Amino acid sequence: MTLKISVSRWSLKRRHALDVRTIWLPLVFILWLTACGGPVYVPPQPLEASDETTIEIRSGTIVGGKTDNGARAWLGIPYAAPPIGDLRWRPPQIANTWEETFPAVQHGTWCPQITNGLDALSGLPKGEMRGDENCLFLDIYAPSGSSPESELPVMFWIHGGSNVWGRAEQYDGARLAETQQVVVVVAQYRLGPLGWFAHPALEDGIANFALLDLVMGLEWVAENIHAFGGNPARVTLFGESAGGNNVLALLAMPDVDGLYRAAIVQSALPSSLPLDLARNGIAGVAIGAVPAAETFTADSDPDAEDLRTAPLQAIFSAFKTGRTPTVIQDGHTLPAISLGEAVVIHQSGADIPVILGSNRDEAKYLLAFDPAFTKKVFGVFPKARDAEYYDSTSTYMTGLWRVIGVSSFASELALHSAGPVRTYRFDWDEAGSAGPTDLSHLLGAAHSLEVPFVFGRFSNFLGRLDRKLFTSANESRRIELSEIMMACWGQFAHQGSGERIFSAPCQHWPVVSDDHDLQHTMVFDTTADGGVRPVPETLGLDALLDAIDRDPALDTDDRRCDLVERLQRAYGMVASANTLAELAQICDPLKR
Repeated sequence: MTLKISVSRWSLKRRHALDVRTIWLPLVFILWLTACGGPVYVPPQPLEASDETTIEIRSGTIVGGKTDNGARAWLGIPYAAPPIGDLRWRPPQIANTWEETFPAVQHGTWCPQITNGLDALSGLPKGEMRGDENCLFLDIYAPSGSSPESELPVMFWIHGGSNVWGRAEQYDGARLAETQQVVVVVAQYRLGPLGWFAHPALEDGIANFALLDLVMGLEWVAENIHAFGGNPARVTLFGESAGGNNVLALLAMPDVDGLYRAAIVQSALPSSLPLDLARNGIAGVAIGAVPAAETFTADSDPDAEDLRTAPLQAIFSAFKTGRTPTVIQDGHTLPAISLGEAVVIHQSGADIPVILGSNRDEAKYLLAFDPAFTKKVFGVFPKARDAEYYDSTSTYMTGLWRVIGVSSFASELALHSAGPVRTYRFDWDEAGSAGPTDLSHLLGAAHSLEVPFVFGRFSNFLGRLDRKLFTSANESRRIELSEIMMACWGQFAHQGSGERIFSAPCQHWPVVSDDHDLQHTMVFDTTADGGVRPVPETLGLDALLDAIDRDPALDTDDRRCDLVERLQRAYGMVASANTLAELAQICDPLKR
């Protein structure tokens, strides 16, 4: 096996920087957007109940409503018993039943999380804890003409947010469901320390409670989705960022076999954390479960009851100074090996179709507001200090992301008879401007920007920033690209297996081969920049390292070695030891 984790104490320092809409925009950018009066958060309005959406599920009778495009929707459905009290930090239990008709017309309560800069864009104060432990709800969207006899494919969405943030109300699956004739399920799962907690006092040694929530959600789908028009034998997992990381984790878990038949992984890395680091943490970087529990229980040796009766606010406060370890190699839900290796082993010969993809400028969401790379025009508007250096750094940080999470990983899967595997790259970079800031350059095709294209919704994504990104000038080509992407995702969900499963408006999407032939990846872009098309996958580790070594934009001010250090910090938990060693050689004084 070649997908191995090289773990060192410094390598976690920027692991958190690889994922999230949670750190996408710092406060200064929010202040810029809200300088003339900030927005006020308005919760999504409930649907009007529609008798024709009344159905029977295992828990009882349920009624939903209609969305603005006519799709049927059921919101806030409990798929498990509330994980509260003695059920905190336990595997989820079967959902309770009810006698009266359940009104599934409003999104469920968020899982507890700390609001961030993205919430501020929608009018919520930053840095507050919001949500309730009773949060295991899901939303379901089905086409307007669907019925229990429809037997439609099911697309099970897992949201991103570093596994510490996010909720179902951010993802409206109505347009994807209606246009592609699929049933879309959007599941919430426990976040932060409630979802990921590796304390030795807990029974069974389980640490990945969030993954078990998702398994319970899939089991609920298997039992109930027929009533919504879905076919439980035709489930496609799809998720972005941390959600994509969780899709990969599910692909490594034998207990999930049979609950899905295909998977789409958007902008994720096969990243997991060794148990000792999750338990003990790293000072100033990640908070381990053991020191956190000592803080929030005021006890150096708490038992399980002490943990389960601790105040919720105290638990979250204990993690204020560092990151929450997530996707943990606990030896129970996930094996004590790297996630990439676990996926390859478990998927070998399984015949599960997989799509892996990334965005062309993933790293720009990190660099755009880093003062080492950008300055503020008039003290407010971000702009690259040196456009060539800015683009080069983004290219190499994104490039290593792609090598680890897409091209090399796809080849490894194909080599071990997993898949069939296909890959893509999202290239849309036609965002508008905000003052003197050209967002098409500052952000480009940054991390998470493909999500609204997949769902066909360009509002309720980044709050007030939406109108800066998605303008009338880019609308027609943007909508056209979105329709193609929805069609490709939908066709994959309908067909899954087979060499030629795509038809117009999708093109033939080549499968990654296992014979080391040149790979092809599908580029998603508008007709102004070449359109949707398969292109050779030319980016490999050797080519990337050679480009770093030769790039004249890195010749001054120790930029090359600064980049190498940045790459080592960012990818130290997922890059192989060989990759890290080759990076180090670029700055070896004897070599240079």
